Amino acid sequence: MKSGNDAPIPMSEEQKFFFDLRGWILLPGVLSDDEIAAMKAEAFAAVDPSQHMVINPDSSYQGALQTLLDHPAIVGILSEILAEERFLSEDYYAFRCESSFITVRSPGWSKRERSDGGLPHVVRPPQQANAMRYQVAGRKIFAGLTRVVWELEEVKAGHGGTSFLSGSHKAHFNYGGPDPYRPNISESMWENNIREMMEDYSCPPGSAVVFTESLLHAANDWTNPDNPRCAVFNCYNSLWAQWHRMNLDHAIVEAMPPKRRSLFRGVWQIGGQNDAYSIDNRSL
Repeated sequence: MKSGNDAPIPMSEEQKFFFDLRGWILLPGVLSDDEIAAMKAEAFAAVDPSQHMVINPDSSYQGALQTLLDHPAIVGILSEILAEERFLSEDYYAFRCESSFITVRSPGWSKRERSDGGLPHVVRPPQQANAMRYQVAGRKIFAGLTRVVWELEEVKAGHGGTSFLSGSHKAHFNYGGPDPYRPNISESMWENNIREMMEDYSCPPGSAVVFTESLLHAANDWTNPDNPRCAVFNCYNSLWAQWHRMNLDHAIVEAMPPKRRSLFRGVWQIGGQNDAYSIDNRSL
């Protein structure tokens, strides 16, 4: 499946089944070779690989990389799992973008470089009632906070991609730790068993992984000797809730096409029509 058609690709019944079952789905080989080359050039230019530090944190909102924010391969899926039918429109999106960042990890990168040490974690424990949790009602998925990971280099299973405890987005019992509200498995007596049950994936460059942030997921050591990991992590939410603070410069959003700008409008519904982004109507 290659891009080039601006029409959103609807979420299939098979994708709904496996997304609901596992909490994540893989879209292999979405981008063309030319798209991958342009995006990789921008991603590597934005990151100092020796320090694994992002030089320009706004790069994924600009240039070729910004097209990933509303790529046709994911718009249909996000509309299905984050939006309500009455808000669907040709002129604006019925969901919002919450954050975007670039990751470049050279062979040998260690998960210990993360503040959480690579612990499996969630946005909030899924067994707790909150606005970010995963829900299904009336055969309709409401995925809460949702992440799309664009892999711009090859990923080999067991060599450092993101891993998931499939099905944990619907868990009703805590993870064996002392604090049922803790959004990770720290101090869990079951940590080793949880890690052994986690799944990852293999995919060619230009693939996308969509998962609910209510799913236990974890970063891993990048041990693939053939290429670095170069990925863009985009996060989305419904029109009704906000998790991240954007702090995105108005000029960056203003340079986008109008429909893409609607991904960054304010979080409100009552008292008027909220469909367009402006400097006075934006998520901060």
